[in-house]
Amino acid sequence: MFVRIRRPLDSVSRFERLIGCLPAAIGLLLWSLMVLWPDGILIHCVLKNVRAQWFPTVPGEVILAKAETETGLANDDDSFHAAIRFRYSVNGQEFTGDRLSFLNLRDSIRSSNTQVVSARYPIGQRVEVIYNPVHPSDSALERSFTGTPLAFAIFLMPFNLVMLCGWGWLVMRVNGVRSLPLRREGTRWSLLETKGEPAVVGLCAAGVLSFASTFVIGIYGWSDDLVVMLETWAILFALSGLAYWHTRSLVLREPALLILDDATGAVTCPKTSTSADFSVDRLRLLGLEVDPPSPSYPDPESTKTHSLALAFVGDDGQRKRHVILTSQDENQIVEAREWIQEWAGLCVE
Repeated sequence: MFVRIRRPLDSVSRFERLIGCLPAAIGLLLWSLMVLWPDGILIHCVLKNVRAQWFPTVPGEVILAKAETETGLANDDDSFHAAIRFRYSVNGQEFTGDRLSFLNLRDSIRSSNTQVVSARYPIGQRVEVIYNPVHPSDSALERSFTGTPLAFAIFLMPFNLVMLCGWGWLVMRVNGVRSLPLRREGTRWSLLETKGEPAVVGLCAAGVLSFASTFVIGIYGWSDDLVVMLETWAILFALSGLAYWHTRSLVLREPALLILDDATGAVTCPKTSTSADFSVDRLRLLGLEVDPPSPSYPDPESTKTHSLALAFVGDDGQRKRHVILTSQDENQIVEAREWIQEWAGLCVE
């Protein structure tokens, strides 16, 4: 099973980390407000359409039905939407409505086929108007579900993923937490080289696919088609899940850089193309050494090759040294050293 161990950072106080993350927190807060506003509108419209299934109806009449042109940023970027108006009366008071459905996110109805809407509701057509009994001016002509909310949710998905992942990262930073990729196999911990966590890969795939789907849906005008949008969501979940399971299978098959056995207390470096296998009991460990020595704040942009070596007592009673890990990722070296020191019961520097 793939496990991602969280390593605490004890060298900096939580207050200092909080101050350091303050600019990122402010940016994330503004981003979250920008994202949660349309999220709230979407949820409100869906819940309203659900409640509309029990709203009463009154007779009404269509007084306007036509296709209107809306000019985009470019001269040839014109779009069309169906504008509809109808009148009705409740308890002797006359009202005017302009929504086809409670799911619409704007006053004028935007449709992939405006001619169909205009033909369905010609001027003078008698219709059944659905209205909110608490607020009679709140009305629509239809209460069926369309694909529009699902299309809007796909559009919002990348923004929501950035928001959620951003807050997750911020919480980890404030709490002083690092990640170390490990695989648990019975009584053994296997240290891995990968930084590709399956859940992160799956979320990234979902974000990219939803971003691409938004353009395809917009180009072909599929946003109103409930069946197409349900199929789109099914494909999105399937491909994201496939990315997750594929990454997970790679991690499970990845050869271990180092094996720590809880049962035997042995630290083992598996055989590679350049070195033979090596094993030492943790009771013989003296410490772990980083070469070159790591500064208090590792530089993530450093291109130096760092190594982590075990210092231990050899069979002849002499101090010996064996390199167990090399990497240009200095954070990986530091995290591995801290975790092995904790596992072996050594004094953490």
